[in-house]
Amino acid sequence: MPTAYLGKLPIGSGHPVRIMGVINASPESFYAGSIADVPERAVELADSWRGFVDLIDVGGMSTAPYKDTWVPAEEELRRVVPVVKALAQHVDVPISVDTYRPKVAEEALRAGASIVNDVTGLKLYPEMCKVVRDYGASLVLMAREREPRPGADPVDRLISALRESVEIALRCGVDPERIVVDPGIGFPTLPPADAPYVMAGEYRHGDPQWPWWKWDLYVIKNLEKIGELGRPVLVGVSRKSFIRRILGAKTPDEVLPGSLAAEALAVAHGANAIRTHNPKESRQAVKIAEALRKLI
Repeated sequence: MPTAYLGKLPIGSGHPVRIMGVINASPESFYAGSIADVPERAVELADSWRGFVDLIDVGGMSTAPYKDTWVPAEEELRRVVPVVKALAQHVDVPISVDTYRPKVAEEALRAGASIVNDVTGLKLYPEMCKVVRDYGASLVLMAREREPRPGADPVDRLISALRESVEIALRCGVDPERIVVDPGIGFPTLPPADAPYVMAGEYRHGDPQWPWWKWDLYVIKNLEKIGELGRPVLVGVSRKSFIRRILGAKTPDEVLPGSLAAEALAVAHGANAIRTHNPKESRQAVKIAEALRKLI
């Protein structure tokens, strides 16, 4: 697998598994421990992670598919830009902005971010790729299908969705060495528009053979297949709802051990980076899984 760069940081084969810490400038985010909706709190949280994170991902609107968390672009901008600016002046790790909106991405890049993490894979706002290209930014593309394909293998479905996103980025002129892919654990099909979007129910991927939590487990087990795309793979499983479902837990606060187990398994099955709410603990789990992977 070739190396890619998230900001100045190399990621991929031959490089350590990278840890991306999550800072949410969105008070409605599902895990309260990651919320830092004022710059001072964000800097404090980043300081507590020194030596444990390789990257920091800042989001201004929660995209948890089971909650109505949508906010307009103006509010997302108001939340994100001051936090990104404060972090850029304070930390020496690359900063990512978790947004699918081109205007928010552009203002965050101006404020000091160097990575755009687009959970729609450039499919809701294709012009996002022009912002990434023009700023020479790195790009994380999440797998999002436009329509479900019941009966097909879940990982094959995700590979097809990611391939489409990578092709959009390359046609637009995004540097291929700055593209990383994300299988989108916990995310259903693409929203029809930039508007409130909640998808609940047992079969969020449109296939009665695959309850959402079973889908997520299957994807983790088969992560190595995502490597067919020739791109490093970033995975976010931290405290997600499939873990709570399996453990019978009611809140994200209860599932740190299960979350760490899921992250370690993701690394064992091929993840090159882990996006997490708890970098200190995740660093240990990742290192054990990485050491094991090297022996196999």
